[in-house]
Amino acid sequence: MEAVENISVGLNTGASERISAKKERTGSRVSVREKVCYGVGDIGANLVWTTVASFLTIYCTDVAGIAAGVVGTLMLIARLFDGVSDLFMGIIIDKTNTRWGKARPWVLWSAPPLVISLVMIFTVPKLSADGKALYLLLVYIFLAAVCFTASNLSYNTMLSLVTTEQHDRNVMNTFRFEFTMIAQLVINVITIPLVHKLGNGQKGWTYMSVIYAVVAMAMFAVTFLGTKERYKPVKPAASQKEKKHPVKTVKTLCKNKYFILITLAFAVIYTSLGLTGGARIYYAKYVLGDEMLNSTMTLFNYIPTILTIMLIPLFTKRFGKIKALFIGFSFYAVGLILEIAGPVNLPMIYSGLVLQGIGHAALYSCLFAIVGDVVDYSEWKDGIREEGLTYSVTSFGQKIGTGLGTAALGWILAAGNYDGMAAVQPDSAIFAIKALFLYLPLVITGIVLVIWYLFMGIDKIYPTIRKELDERRMQAAE
Repeated sequence: MEAVENISVGLNTGASERISAKKERTGSRVSVREKVCYGVGDIGANLVWTTVASFLTIYCTDVAGIAAGVVGTLMLIARLFDGVSDLFMGIIIDKTNTRWGKARPWVLWSAPPLVISLVMIFTVPKLSADGKALYLLLVYIFLAAVCFTASNLSYNTMLSLVTTEQHDRNVMNTFRFEFTMIAQLVINVITIPLVHKLGNGQKGWTYMSVIYAVVAMAMFAVTFLGTKERYKPVKPAASQKEKKHPVKTVKTLCKNKYFILITLAFAVIYTSLGLTGGARIYYAKYVLGDEMLNSTMTLFNYIPTILTIMLIPLFTKRFGKIKALFIGFSFYAVGLILEIAGPVNLPMIYSGLVLQGIGHAALYSCLFAIVGDVVDYSEWKDGIREEGLTYSVTSFGQKIGTGLGTAALGWILAAGNYDGMAAVQPDSAIFAIKALFLYLPLVITGIVLVIWYLFMGIDKIYPTIRKELDERRMQAAE
C-alpha cells in the first residue's frame, strides 16, 4: 500500500512539475505591471536614439558647424562597426547565464555608458573642422556600435525570454510601442523649444541631453527591476548536445527565408524612418517656412498612432500580424501620396501624417513580435534557437537602415547645395528636402509591401509550429 502511495505521490509530483513547466514556458504569469515595466524601457532607448536620429544632423550642421556631407559620411562609417558589434553582442547574450537571466542584466549594465555618450555627442568641443569630425565619429561609434547595441539588443531579446506565448508577446510589444510612440511624440514636440529655453546655441543642446540622460537611466532601471526571464531552453538529448559554432549557426539562419526577409524589412523600414525623422525639421523650416511646425507635424503623426496601437492586438489575434502590417503600410503609402499632391498645403500635409500615423501603429505593434516568431520557426525547422544571435542580425538591419537614412540625409542635402549657415536655401536644396521627406519614403514603402506579401506564409503555419514545439518541450521535460 505504501509503495502504491509513493508511486501515486510521484506521479502527482511529476504531473505538477510538468504543469508548472508548461506555465513557465507559456508565460502565463506575465502581469500587466510587468508588461508596463518592460515597456518603459523603450522610453529610455528613445530618449537616446530618437533624439540622435531626429536632431543630431541639424545640430551638427546648424550649431556645431559640420558640413552636411561630412555628417552623412561619418554616419555611414560608424555603421560599418555595427555589423561586428551586433553579431558579437548576440553571441555574448546567448552565452550569458546569471541569476537575472541572459539578456535582462545587460539592460542595466549598458545604461550608464549609453546615457553618458548621449551628453557627449551633443557637446562637440570647439576644435578644427577635422577635429570636430573625428570627435563626432568616435563618440557616435561608442554610442551606436557599443552602448546602444548592448542596450537595445538585450532589450529586444528579452521579449522571447519573458514569454513564449504569441499573444502575450503581441500585448507586451503593444505596451512597449505605446510608450515608444508617447516618448517619440514628446521628444519631437519639446526638444527644439526646450533647447531654446535652456540656452542659446551649444549650451541649450548640452543641458537638454543631460535632462534626457537622467530620465533614460531611470527608465532602464525600472525595466530591469520590474521584469523576469521565464523561458529556459530545454536541455537537448545526449545525441544533440553538440553546440554549433556561431558561424555555422549564421549560415543555417541565412538559409531561412523568413530570417532573411525580417532582416531586410528592418533595414528598409528604418532607412525610411531615418529619412523622415531627420528630414521633418528641415521640411518644416525651409519648405513650410516655420521650424516650430515640426512640433505640430509630430502631433498629427504620433497621436493617431497612440490611439490606434492599442487596437492592433485585437486585429492580429483574428487576422495575424502580417495582414495588419500589410494594411498598415498601405495607409502609410496613401498618406505619402496625399502629401506629395499638396507639399505646402497644411491640411493635406496633416491629413497625410494622420494616415502615416495609423500605419505606424501596425508597424510598432507587430514588427519586433514577428522576430520572436522567426526564433520559434528556426527552432521548429532547423533545431536552432539562438535568441541573441537572431535579434542581433535584425538589430543590425535596424541600425544599418537608420545609418543609411541618416547618411542619405547628409549626402542628399549636400548634393542639393544645402548650407546650414545660410538664411535662405537654393531651389536645389528645397527639392532635396522634399525627396528626403516624401519621394524616397514612398519608394521604400512599396518595397516593404512586397516583403510583407512574401511573409504571409509564417502566419499560416504558426499554429502548427507552436503546437509541435510545445509537444517537443513536454517530451523533453518528461
